[in-house]
Amino acid sequence: MNGLNVPLNFLNEGRFGRVESISSGELIIKKLMEMGIVKGSTIQVMKNDMGPMILRIGETRLVLGKGMAQKVIVREC
Repeated sequence: MNGLNVPLNFLNEGRFGRVESISSGELIIKKLMEMGIVKGSTIQVMKNDMGPMILRIGETRLVLGKGMAQKVIVREC
């Protein structure tokens, strides 16, 4: 998967992705930006199973639903 742009919810637990883009409307983009999910940021997937995802950005941990995670396009790194 390395080198491909994929939705965030495609990354397995423990993997890292760099945000390439967010494919959504202004309100969702603004909400994600307020959470620290911006182009160029690196996200680690802490949990990705049946429920919402748990992510780490720097020292911050976030819970993000699968629908929102689908809109965040990342490149695995």
